[in-house]
Amino acid sequence: MTFIFNSPIRPKDRFLVFGAPAIEDAEIQEVVATLKSGWLGTGPKVSEFEKRFSGYKGGHLAAAVNSCTAALHLSLLASGVGPGDEVITSALTFCATVNAIIHAGATPVLADVDPATMNIDP
Repeated sequence: MTFIFNSPIRPKDRFLVFGAPAIEDAEIQEVVATLKSGWLGTGPKVSEFEKRFSGYKGGHLAAAVNSCTAALHLSLLASGVGPGDEVITSALTFCATVNAIIHAGATPVLADVDPATMNIDP
């Protein structure tokens, strides 16, 4: 069966926005200041963020990473997951979940999803 759409399903004035960040002058100035500082990776702003975040959460340490994939990988390593381990995860996930498991040296095991709860089906 083939569907051909001659016009959008939703008119432009009712566009469904997935995410609408508030990018105002303060945010733009922070980006410009960061670019001018030459610190595009780990640097003083990241260090300050980690310090403030750990204080906000009541912890002693925090580590900022560049992606959720990196965060998943670090959480697996911090949990002691490694070669010879199996990690059960949902088959209904983004590929980064499985990639992080493999990168930690473990074996991903995909489980079915319960259609009623959308959780892993035991």
